[in-house]
Amino acid sequence: MPSDLISRRDFLVKAAWSLAALNFGCSITSLKGDKSKTALIYATKYGATRDTAGWIRNGMSGEVDLLNIEDMSFHRTANGYDSFIVGSGVWIGGIHNRLLEFLTSQTEILDGKILATFIVCGTDGGTESGKKRISGYFDQFHAPLKRMPHMSDYFGGRIIVDQLTEEDREALIKFYRTFLKSELTSWDRTEPDRAGLFGKDAARLLSKVTGKNTFIKTAGSAG
Repeated sequence: MPSDLISRRDFLVKAAWSLAALNFGCSITSLKGDKSKTALIYATKYGATRDTAGWIRNGMSGEVDLLNIEDMSFHRTANGYDSFIVGSGVWIGGIHNRLLEFLTSQTEILDGKILATFIVCGTDGGTESGKKRISGYFDQFHAPLKRMPHMSDYFGGRIIVDQLTEEDREALIKFYRTFLKSELTSWDRTEPDRAGLFGKDAARLLSKVTGKNTFIKTAGSAG
């Protein structure tokens, strides 16, 4: 019957591909092309980093999974992806503790997989003191990594005073008065367009390094 003929023909085609794959020392899946899985992990407190991560993902225009650090299994996530883009909001104490816990506890598995990192903060990178502070944030961020990522950047954050918990509001008021010599007010310095461009750059880099351990093996700040 025609259906039997088609079945036999399909079988012979698959068998031929299998034989060719064996002859060339590769599998059928490698002939089709393995699809790399990338996760964009973010750690946020009031949502500015979540929004920035979303803009970065939009800029990548690809199948990138957006993951909240609070809602994922560390070990399963580290093993389930080939590459990562990781971002953190910055609070008074620095980088998000849960994110640092993820990087520290999964160091061996994540080795060579961290493609890019970013932070979202209120620090002005246009001043020398601001550059130094941002550099310190990245030092804290990258300390658990064995290899430095190719890309790192910082983006403006956001504070809406009415959305802050009483504890956070009091802490910020003290911080502003002590270190910034000013009063706490609401502000929004998020950067959708620049975050999207970062995503485009990350997508181009990903296409070059997927499946290759070409990450820089030097230590230091990426501020």
